[in-house]
Order: sequence, then structure tokens, then C-alpha cells
Amino acid sequence: MNDRPRALAVLIAVFLAGAIVGAAGSYFWPKKPVEPPIRVRGNGPTLSRGAGRPNLPEMLKLTPEQEKLGSEIMAESRRKLETLRSEQAPKIEAIRAETNRKLLAILNEEQRKSFEGQLKKWEEMRKQAPRRRGPGPPPPPQ
Repeated sequence: MNDRPRALAVLIAVFLAGAIVGAAGSYFWPKKPVEPPIRVRGNGPTLSRGAGRPNLPEMLKLTPEQEKLGSEIMAESRRKLETLRSEQAPKIEAIRAETNRKLLAILNEEQRKSFEGQLKKWEEMRKQAPRRRGPGPPPPPQ
């Protein structure tokens, strides 16, 4: 029974040593500024971004003429991408519907109810969250 107090003392010492080392490590560890994540989905980079983030003209030190031409290039690219999205939307929706139909076929009644509820949530999220950032034609009807 003499080992019990000794084991408790060792346990407390190890815990305190870990806490001290962890605190010191987090204090002295080199800190890097955290940059906002780059948005992969969407219309890609634009020439002007939100406040606080460098935009392309500043980053590349574009002249006013280059900035104007770059904006025209990006606007043209957005128009082409929106056209492509509107052309592909029916095909994407058909694949999504087929996938959901096949998944529903393999589920039992309880799973089916849960999945149908989740499908409704996803549909609401798709309707509420616009993916477009720049000007262009409205999204295709769902």
C-alpha cells in the first residue's frame, strides 16, 4: 500500500510536466498568419476580392489599362462558365435524380425516411446558397 501515494505523485508530476511543456510549446511555436481558404467551387478568381484580401491588380501591380482588360477577360470567362453551367444543369440533375432513386431502392423504410428528409435539407441548401459571385445570367431553374 506504500506504492499508492508514490504512484499518485508520479501521475500528478507527469500531468503537470505535460501541461507546462504544452503551454511553453504553444507560446514559443512560430506563428503563421492564417489566410482564408481559397474557394475552389464557384467562378474562380476575380479581379477584385473582398476587403482585407489582396486583389489581383494589387498583387500583380497591374496598370489601369491592364486592369480594365483583365476585368473584361474575367467577365467573358464568367459568361462562358454560366452558359456551360446552364447547359449542363439538366444532365447533372438527371444524374442526381437517378442516384437518389437507386439509393432509395436499397434502403429499408426507416433509412428511406431519413434519406428523404436529408434530401429535402440538401435541396433547401442548394436553393438558398447562391454559387455565383459575379454578374451574369440567373441560375437555371431547378
